[in-house]
Amino acid sequence: MVFSFFSCLPTKNTDNQSNTNIKWPIASYNYGGLEKKTPKEQMQLLENSGYDGIVLKSEKIEDFNSIDEFIRLDDMNPKFKINAVFERYNFNDTAERNERWMKVADKIANKNIQLWIIFGAKIAGITDDFTEEKLREIATYCENKNIEVILYPHSDCYFSSAEEALPLVEKINKPNLKLALHLYHEVRAGNGARIAEVFEKVKHRLGAVSLAGSDVVADYTNKKTRDTSTIKPIGYGNFDLANFIKPLKKSNYKGSVALMNFGIKENPETYLPRSLKEWNKLVKSVQK
Repeated sequence: MVFSFFSCLPTKNTDNQSNTNIKWPIASYNYGGLEKKTPKEQMQLLENSGYDGIVLKSEKIEDFNSIDEFIRLDDMNPKFKINAVFERYNFNDTAERNERWMKVADKIANKNIQLWIIFGAKIAGITDDFTEEKLREIATYCENKNIEVILYPHSDCYFSSAEEALPLVEKINKPNLKLALHLYHEVRAGNGARIAEVFEKVKHRLGAVSLAGSDVVADYTNKKTRDTSTIKPIGYGNFDLANFIKPLKKSNYKGSVALMNFGIKENPETYLPRSLKEWNKLVKSVQK
């Protein structure tokens, strides 16, 4: 079936809509031990654990090459889906590597799979004008292939938070270009205590949301503590996820929510079902 992103654009919010209970489809990144498994094993484990989808990294060439097998399996299973593939555009990489997003787009064309784009760390000579031109190029190319593009804020990168990335999405203003809000990157940007305000500011452009168990404040002792303090299985960390779910619900976002599991050392057969159970319990308690 041919997918059109125009059919998935949000409708006008009403007070009644925002007060209804929402159950978001839940996906997981393929980190946290999943990357050691075959595509079939990854998808089976997630589906058996109760997840609805998967977010695929396309970092190494092995990741990129595996996308075809993931898609083949996805086409065979209507109950489980690939939500997105994410690519980095690192300004100091080779042109061939940086433009690989185009080959990813060709693979996921008309598949109802989002393309998430991370612009890497700022370097000398890279301007806002260049970044705008490149994102506009990506969105235009993907528009012709019925792909929704998500600008992905990431710590230590060109855009580190959703609020910082929002103006560019607004400026380009294409119907297939949206914005992601990731709890762990917001915490690293110092926004843990004001996450409701962040949701309120960017909700009209939201196209992707992800979370993990996290502390309210990131531990910047070193890069490892930064990661481990903001990416934990759900149910761990001192950030009360009810304070994430409430503004998520108020935003009237109805897309998928992804679990980030980068660097989690626990067995995925253990933490994945437990995290989902904790998430469902939190969602239920917030919506009472």
